[in-house]
Amino acid sequence: MTKIIICILSVFFQIPAFTQQVKQYSFKHFSVSNGLASNRVTSINQDKDGYIWLATTNGLQRYDGHSFLTFTTQKNNPSTIPSNDINTLYSDKKGNLWLLTDNNTVGIFDTKKFVYNNVRLPKDTVNYFLPQHLVELPTGELLLIKNNRAVLWYVEDKNEFVNADYILPHPTRWKPNEITWDARIKRYWMSCDSGLVQYDPATKHLNYQGHNIDADPVIKAFANQRSPVNVRVDAKGNVFFYYWYLHQPAPYLMRYNRELEQAERYLLSNELQIGYHEITGFLLQNNGRLWVYGMPFFAEWTDGKRPFISLANEYKNEQSINFDYPFHAIEDRENNIWIATDNGVFLFNPDAQVFNTYNLVRPGEKMLESPVQAVAETGDGRIFVGCWGQGLFCFDTAFNPLSLPVSFKSRYKDMLIWDMAFHSRSKKLWITQQDGVLDVYDPNADRTVRLAPKIFRGSTIRQIDEDTSGNLWFGTQNGQLIKWDYKRSGNDPSKGYEVIYQTAQILKIHYDYAGYIWLGTLGKGLIKIDTRTHKVVRTFTTNSQPGERIFMDAPGDMTYYNDSTLLVSARCLNIINTKTNKVSFITSEDGLPSNTTESLQRDRNGIVWIGMSNGICRLNLQKKVISYYDRRDGIAYDKFSMAGVEQLSDKRMIFFTDHNFLVFDPAKIAQGSDPPRPYITSFKLAGNPLSIDSLLNTGKVILKYNNTSIGINFSALSYLYQRKLHYYYQLQGLDKDWIHSDHPTEIVYNYLSPGNYVFRVKSENADGIANGAIASIPIIVGTPVWNRWWFYGLIALLIVLILYLVDKERMNKRESLQQIRSQIGRNLADEITTTLNNINVLSEIAKIKADKNIEQSKEYIQQISAKSRYMTEAMDDIMWSINPENDSMKKTVIRMKELTEGTSSVYEKNIELIVGEKVETLELDMKVRHELFFFYKEAITFLVHNVSCQQIFVNIKQMKPKFIIEIICECLQANDLKMAFERLVQKRVEALPATIDVLADTKSFSAVLYIDLK
Repeated sequence: MTKIIICILSVFFQIPAFTQQVKQYSFKHFSVSNGLASNRVTSINQDKDGYIWLATTNGLQRYDGHSFLTFTTQKNNPSTIPSNDINTLYSDKKGNLWLLTDNNTVGIFDTKKFVYNNVRLPKDTVNYFLPQHLVELPTGELLLIKNNRAVLWYVEDKNEFVNADYILPHPTRWKPNEITWDARIKRYWMSCDSGLVQYDPATKHLNYQGHNIDADPVIKAFANQRSPVNVRVDAKGNVFFYYWYLHQPAPYLMRYNRELEQAERYLLSNELQIGYHEITGFLLQNNGRLWVYGMPFFAEWTDGKRPFISLANEYKNEQSINFDYPFHAIEDRENNIWIATDNGVFLFNPDAQVFNTYNLVRPGEKMLESPVQAVAETGDGRIFVGCWGQGLFCFDTAFNPLSLPVSFKSRYKDMLIWDMAFHSRSKKLWITQQDGVLDVYDPNADRTVRLAPKIFRGSTIRQIDEDTSGNLWFGTQNGQLIKWDYKRSGNDPSKGYEVIYQTAQILKIHYDYAGYIWLGTLGKGLIKIDTRTHKVVRTFTTNSQPGERIFMDAPGDMTYYNDSTLLVSARCLNIINTKTNKVSFITSEDGLPSNTTESLQRDRNGIVWIGMSNGICRLNLQKKVISYYDRRDGIAYDKFSMAGVEQLSDKRMIFFTDHNFLVFDPAKIAQGSDPPRPYITSFKLAGNPLSIDSLLNTGKVILKYNNTSIGINFSALSYLYQRKLHYYYQLQGLDKDWIHSDHPTEIVYNYLSPGNYVFRVKSENADGIANGAIASIPIIVGTPVWNRWWFYGLIALLIVLILYLVDKERMNKRESLQQIRSQIGRNLADEITTTLNNINVLSEIAKIKADKNIEQSKEYIQQISAKSRYMTEAMDDIMWSINPENDSMKKTVIRMKELTEGTSSVYEKNIELIVGEKVETLELDMKVRHELFFFYKEAITFLVHNVSCQQIFVNIKQMKPKFIIEIICECLQANDLKMAFERLVQKRVEALPATIDVLADTKSFSAVLYIDLK
């Protein structure tokens, strides 16, 4: 009788608390802090390309998995959205994105060109906002349902909505609020303000209360429901809607159960214990899961005894969900659920969620947090969790809390547990504790034996492991390795212990199934011991031989990878070849997020899972591909414990933390053979976005040489965060190799030199399998005019032309100068010839007169002397002027001053020569300087011979655009002096060329010479 009572109590205490532990879903939260235009999001949609579109009160947004692109209304621009406050989004079968806004407008937004096209509606006298939504029939018609008003049909050719009564008939004056297609019975359901309606398009029959000609059982069951709302049909053909009873504070959920052939009614205030609530809508997933949501709940509708399982709507951490009102929910093509609320957008995947965090809880008690030290699974499927500080916990395979065995009831909370092992031979659970205490639990007899063997000397038993012979090995705080011999003890936990080895504190014991025990010690490194001889075979430390050194002398965990490879966590990942004893490492430089490895476990597919102090890594050791998971992936607490991992019989893994434990099935994270292909989602030039669709259609991007700062975003449009994708991008023409990124990002190139480039990006899963499709876009940076070959050719030709023209000008000047010199030479020759002829004639006359008239002969001789002297002076002046050394105005001025001084001395005249400051810097050619000098010489010579005054003033100056020589003297002189002077200088004036003004009378004389400067 006693045994029967014990068995009954044992079964009783294993019943889960309440019914089940509510699953802890992990949510990704989008808000204004990470890109949303507004925290109030009223509708969500996914287009055919995979982009997520969000309707907010501050505009329309597109999300690509990395960044948001926002569209708002712009005054006087009809191509922009008509209002920033968008109520509903709908994507039809043709890929059109429909926008329904707060000002009753309806239109199509082009998701490629980003332009809006308004669609005309029938004139409506109602000015206030009416809720409205779109429904697409299987036959292709698109209907607009204006709640409590009318049903309209979109005529694409006319771009307008018209009355749709003849397309989908319903009872006269009944106003539909929802239309849905029942694929199982090929009929339409309409929830109207006056009741439920069924329409058969094949027979044209209408069934509704009072007119149920087909005797439909659903119509019959809900004949009294006068105002059903939001009628839906699930995968099983069940028809459901919600309904407000008159004077009732909350709506009822109504369902016709096809399987039971009966109507059902649910009041969520009772089902979910939420008090006042409102129902907004339903979400039916492709896998058949049904969700109902409204203010303030989001719940799964199941067929269980308690059919509604609500999401925990309260803020606990970054992965929790918290809202007042959910407006809309959708399922994307990856089966993620997106929830639009008044507190932003929440994203989760109830089926693909891999990481599940479980709290420490016992039946009927509140949840606790404590460092988890050990997990062990017994043969009957129970999972025991041991903690240091909160004792022992028990769960079923779904991690619903179970009552602890009776033998633990008095002390389970006080147990200071360090490790546990389920002994395969005796089928008993061994629990190691502080102070050298052992608890050995026999599940079959529900009996626990508590031991404190003296051999442990009261030291904490930190580790326990079983070898293939059934022996148990213990590692203690004081560094003892102790063996419990299964055969020698006779399966008696109180006997058969012996000390095998003494070392430093033992952090980890690992049996490798090849007959060796590996010890991870605090400060003494990694020790390998033969279980047969009890001898130390090898020790690995930081001071071992080169190539055999471990990274740190305190290895905390280890796992066998294959028969020749042992993986050890000692800061980084240490890889030990057990055949050659060679050690290699995988560190943060090789892709680990940090060198903080704490626990290791190899799964059934050869993937290594690494618990770290800041997340979990998935390592494909063959391909050296690392994927990283942390709180962003649904891990509630991502600081994992040393040696804190256990693999269950169903291959699920449990990683321990300081607060709770994490459970996941590595098989669910197994990577598919073909990861999603990447897309180039945006292209920015100098920070301004360009239409990526137009660029891709054009096939290239052409940039000006002086505007090449670009930013490129890419994404695989995958929102399943636990599907770890790796991206590799490259700008051909600049990047030599592919560059790795483990998440979508914006790649910025601040400057590109002229040339041709191709930006490419490819995706790869965590097992190194790449998608064959590579997204690419050619980029052409234009070459400036001065960098093109033809421009260099033109410059070369121009230089050659300039050199040719310069040389030609030089030759022309040289030739002109030579001509001038030749002309001066010819003039000199002519003057010499003329003078010599005159001298010859005079000398002949002087000879003749010498015998007859000596006085006259002397006159001729004097003339000969004067002409000879003039010729000498002229030759000297001409030779001076053609000398290249005198080829400047400065030298000419000096020569004129010398002439002036000489003339003044010979003729005892006061000739005052004044030369302006700018005159000497003038650049006049040789001919002008030559003629100018001789004009001055002849004019001065003429005046000293023909005027009686002793003072002559000469002023030489430059007054742009003239060069002026003024000659003035005031004294008595002949009346015909003007004409004589003009005849004398006429030849010089014409040669310059110049103009001259001469004024002369009996009292004064003045001459002004004007030369035009070019």
